[in-house]
Amino acid sequence: MAIARDGKALGLIVIADQMRASSPAAVTRLRSLGVEILMLTGDHPSTARAIADAAHITEFRAQVLPQDKAAAVHRLKAQGRIVAMAVSTG
Repeated sequence: MAIARDGKALGLIVIADQMRASSPAAVTRLRSLGVEILMLTGDHPSTARAIADAAHITEFRAQVLPQDKAAAVHRLKAQGRIVAMAVSTG
């Protein structure tokens, strides 16, 4: 977010969610068990990449709307995949 007065930029405020410290290890463990990880997020692509990198997630989609997340789950299920979803509680 930008802060301005009379059209002049005064500063920026950056807000970010914190990832649980255990998330990267959990992703690594799931992958070692053969689980494919796909992160679907409504975040901006640069934010999504930073989160994915920190969590050791190699496949992600950014700027995904809630209805599009649901559609992705349905598509994966239609392919015969077993799908589980973790939801951020913010």
